[in-house]
Amino acid sequence: MDDKTNPHSGEAGSGPVEWAATMPDTMATQIMARDSDDPRVAGTREIGRLTGPNTRELFVTCDAAEALRLQFDHLQSLHVALHDIGGNVSRQLLRQLAVHGGSAVQKLIIRQQGYGTLLASIEYATYTSPEGQSVHLYSTDVQSTPAGQQAVSRVLMEHAQVSVVLLAEMPAQGSGNALRQMMQWVHVPAWVCPSLLIMPLGPAAAQAAAAQSAQVVQRHGMLVRAAPQPSRPADAWSYILGFWQRNAMRGRLASSGAQTQAPMQLPSLNLRLDPEGGTTVPQAPPWAHTAATPVAQPPAPAPSASATTVPAQAYMETYVSMVAQMTGLLSCCVFDANLAAPLGHAGRGPSPIDLARQGAAILKAQQMARLALNLGDPAHEILISSDRHHQVVRPLPGLPDVALHCLLDRHKTNQSLVRFQLQRLDAWLKQQQGGR
Repeated sequence: MDDKTNPHSGEAGSGPVEWAATMPDTMATQIMARDSDDPRVAGTREIGRLTGPNTRELFVTCDAAEALRLQFDHLQSLHVALHDIGGNVSRQLLRQLAVHGGSAVQKLIIRQQGYGTLLASIEYATYTSPEGQSVHLYSTDVQSTPAGQQAVSRVLMEHAQVSVVLLAEMPAQGSGNALRQMMQWVHVPAWVCPSLLIMPLGPAAAQAAAAQSAQVVQRHGMLVRAAPQPSRPADAWSYILGFWQRNAMRGRLASSGAQTQAPMQLPSLNLRLDPEGGTTVPQAPPWAHTAATPVAQPPAPAPSASATTVPAQAYMETYVSMVAQMTGLLSCCVFDANLAAPLGHAGRGPSPIDLARQGAAILKAQQMARLALNLGDPAHEILISSDRHHQVVRPLPGLPDVALHCLLDRHKTNQSLVRFQLQRLDAWLKQQQGGR
């Protein structure tokens, strides 16, 4: 093949390729040989090639889930999977544990070989045991297409030594029904994870977790337990750590349905959760929130890694009232995009809870679509128009993971006027942040 038409070629005439430096020379679904002369990979059981301080890339010729399964099988990975049911707090918990434990949050990016198309992006943290073994803590809140996200999430749980289910509060019997549906996964032959810990995030979820753990799982060698409801990162890690250590001798389940694999001695995990400098751990972490309650002009929310800071709350009420004065506005809500929880609201309806939840869903759907199209830059705003309404969802400048969701009467305003008014409010927000 001529180098001019070879997408892997770095010769002149092939054109610049942004990710050429990370291209593999062989099929990525083959297990890449470790270069013993490279200190970045020598002696490790890491997946992919190191391309940055906390970033690894893996190029594959199949889908991301199958490639990840091959890597786990080859490396005999020791990891814990954090999986959400009814919420999206696993990445928040991962980041909290990483910050308090002194481990950076890392990212594994899986791309299609030959094109560089992003297939999946997975966040994880690595901890080293006193014995020198590496144990990874993965969040199954994967950035991918909806189908890719579910497939990769299942692989992360199936091949974990311990899978932790973060069960959110849901209306009526929602928590129990969602948990029972997920428990069907453990009966597939590919599931080899021997231990499942259900961590409830509310009273109804706790009842569902207790009921499920009391049932007999029809899978030989499978252990299911329910943890108490955590109230802070230290509690969550304490439950995970205790579950890990108590089940240190449990072997992987047999994928063929024959016999459980030989027991293995797991490394002990030591994670220091008290930050240096005497800083206390937040008493109300993100995952302690359940269904939010309607708020007109709310008090400051509980401390959160993604919520607005205390100084920001001083002007957030003013910002919401200024948005409420926009021409044609029916309802608006400032919300935490990670928690789908309202932080401020004005207008008659829809309710702040509905605006926050649907706004977070719109942002996530937009993010998945851009990932599928290999568009790396984030969108500045999402504007949806119907015969009667304009709907705007946009992140707020200078406030990570905080966004605004507005509903306006189309007969009283137009898209250009809406954008102009919001840009003026952006400028006001930046002035307030600069004056801190």
